[in-house]
Amino acid sequence: MTINELIKKYKNKKGDDETESILIDNNSDRKYDNVVRVWAMASDVSRIAERCRNSIISFSEKGDGVDFVIDRKAFRGVVYAFRNR
Repeated sequence: MTINELIKKYKNKKGDDETESILIDNNSDRKYDNVVRVWAMASDVSRIAERCRNSIISFSEKGDGVDFVIDRKAFRGVVYAFRNR
């Protein structure tokens, strides 16, 4: 499957109450592979794939979601996921 096919498959896909996205940012991945890992479901898959297309190292579908390995250069940091009020 290509990135374009992945985007098309998950674009506007709705999820149920159990739908989730998980960011894994650990020191081992940073030091040795310079990557972050993201598990996503529903429309988050297509949004991540569109936004990080050029930095996605690999992805694999597993069940109802996709496991991404993304080059760290596309990652701003987990603290930037929150608004500063």
